[in-house]
Amino acid sequence: MVTYQRLVWQKRLIDDSFQRSIVSRLDRLYQELLDYKPAELSSAAKSSGSGYLWKILEKIAPPRTQAMPAGVPRGLYIYGDVGTGKTTTMDLFYESAPTHKKRRIHFHAFMLDVHARISSFRRTHSSTDDPVPTIAHELASDARVLCFDEFQVTDIADAMVLRRLVTELFRNGVIIVTTSNRHPDELYKNGIQRESFLPCIGLLKEKCEVVSLNSGTDYRQLARDSESVYFSPITADTNKILHALFALASASAPVVENAVLRFLGRTLTVPLSANGVARFSFVQLCKDAHSAADYIELAKAYHTVVLTDVPVMHMVDRNEARRFITLVDALYEAHAVLIMSCEASIYNLFTGDHDDGSSLGATHPSVSVDASSPEFVQHEQEEQGAMSYAGEEEVFAFQRAVSRLVEMSSRNWIVDSHNRHLAKNAMMQQARKAGAIATSGSDRLHSAA
Repeated sequence: MVTYQRLVWQKRLIDDSFQRSIVSRLDRLYQELLDYKPAELSSAAKSSGSGYLWKILEKIAPPRTQAMPAGVPRGLYIYGDVGTGKTTTMDLFYESAPTHKKRRIHFHAFMLDVHARISSFRRTHSSTDDPVPTIAHELASDARVLCFDEFQVTDIADAMVLRRLVTELFRNGVIIVTTSNRHPDELYKNGIQRESFLPCIGLLKEKCEVVSLNSGTDYRQLARDSESVYFSPITADTNKILHALFALASASAPVVENAVLRFLGRTLTVPLSANGVARFSFVQLCKDAHSAADYIELAKAYHTVVLTDVPVMHMVDRNEARRFITLVDALYEAHAVLIMSCEASIYNLFTGDHDDGSSLGATHPSVSVDASSPEFVQHEQEEQGAMSYAGEEEVFAFQRAVSRLVEMSSRNWIVDSHNRHLAKNAMMQQARKAGAIATSGSDRLHSAA
């Protein structure tokens, strides 16, 4: 839970109540593992079976449960729709799990490994020997905690191996944490000889706490479907979409914290980055003192910049506005992609007014002066003229920046960018849209006929 809260605070994760519920359960398992002392693996677990007899018994008897060790912490089976954060929460647990004997693997890759072990076993043993206890012992020797991503059973070969392998893993004291798109009761649904697989389902439900992670929104799909790169206003949902876009743009590569760019005797710290994508808050990139050289170097090093929490700027924020404009210019010249969450639309980010709604004119402290004196009138006119000129310059510069931002949000800009992941997604959007238009046109022709 502490790790989750830290990542939320660092804005690497969005605080999601559904995910937090799962994290609390994983934290329960973490605490139990701190005090857990697994028993030594028994030599009996390495037995190769009793020949042909095991093949007969496995057809008529359910998986053995009487030999299950006591005191083993209960694992977790996390199921739910795609894009809800199942893998993210499991990976947080895996990284912090207090044991060196752990393994995290996609379930498809795991089954390929198991079948390869079976083939290897059969090359060196009698054809009537049972490979499952030996393989389960090997797996348990390497990892007492197994984390599977996307647990699924789609064919009878996997189902018949799993019904015994899962049993043997639990007999060896292995703790399983897994994600899946299906509830255990839905595994291998309508499969051949599914009734033989049902005991495995029952054992999974007994040895793992089954929890649902369904927030009702697939933010990854929203990111893929979104034709925008600017999101306003700033809400929990827009922040989640921005987080998903960061993952899409970086192909979910490992995130690096506080990478340092060194150039011209200067340094620029990038709070979060991954695979050519950098992420900053507006405060970090535009409120802190940065020069054009910083932004140019940033655009050279990263093909995509994610900028969060861009506020509406007034004349009192003109320094931040100037830096924002300079940033846009640097990214534009480098043909980089800019993804933003904004307080308002890009057309309304700079007002040219003071934040109290007053005009561009100067304000004065309350002092006793003769407002009718020629000197005061001349000074007032000069100061108001200077402020008006400065304000007009800022407004003009921001209008130019908005024009560039509009171009940088176009599909053509994304397709031609150096971010191949976003470019591929944009081309897929374009193809789907063209297909929809063609289908609509064909339907109209048929209707007319």
